[in-house]
Amino acid sequence: MARRNLVGSRGVITGASSGIGRALAEELIRRQCRIVVAARRADRLNDLVRMGETHKAEVFPFVGDLADPETRIRLATSARERLGALDFLVNNAGMGALGRFEDMPPERLREVMELNFFGVVELTYAVLPLLKSGNLPIIVNVSSILGHRGIPWRSYYCASKFAVQGFSEAVRAELSRHGIDVLVVSPGRTKTELFEGQLERGTEPAWPEPKPVTAEYVAKKIVKAMTRGKAEIIPHVWGKGMVLLSRFFPRLMDWILKRYA
Repeated sequence: MARRNLVGSRGVITGASSGIGRALAEELIRRQCRIVVAARRADRLNDLVRMGETHKAEVFPFVGDLADPETRIRLATSARERLGALDFLVNNAGMGALGRFEDMPPERLREVMELNFFGVVELTYAVLPLLKSGNLPIIVNVSSILGHRGIPWRSYYCASKFAVQGFSEAVRAELSRHGIDVLVVSPGRTKTELFEGQLERGTEPAWPEPKPVTAEYVAKKIVKAMTRGKAEIIPHVWGKGMVLLSRFFPRLMDWILKRYA
């Protein structure tokens, strides 16, 4: 994994209108990066364009729903036309899904996987030639601690993030021969809009909720990891504890989670 200077680098960020994606875009704009920012809300992307003008960074908005396969191809084409090559790709766009498995029809899983997993895979495949032409290129896949441990009421979301985790680990080895790094970001509880637009809602169990970190905090951790060539980060201390507890004491974690099922 290479160390890199992100100043002036070229990249694509999906899900850039809010949360971690927006905070990361702002961090990279301050480094005068040339970026294509993709999301469904044009007004929020235009705010990033104006910020880019202030910081002498080139920001190109791309409005579209990345759950649509054709939109992913259009985004890759836009990146090629605007930037020529890519030094980084940030797969951040995603959706949540809340509810017990028995209450959620399988077609809901297809919706979640279409954006959270197929969106990551197909966009990465589409821009791979641009990354091969980049300068110390890196792919950043924003996953979740729920890609390490499944929990009740999030079965479909967990499935999508486990898929991202496995895909990332596999292609990290494969793409190393092209000099392309792969960073997986596994946030814990973060102040974002992700679960405000859940596909299913219900009376969620009263989880022992730790204090969330801000999207800005996570974005700073991502930038630091990108520059240092990290393979994976878990920005939230509580999230690290959960992953370690699940790894070394899986039966105990099972017992804890059954109380909230």
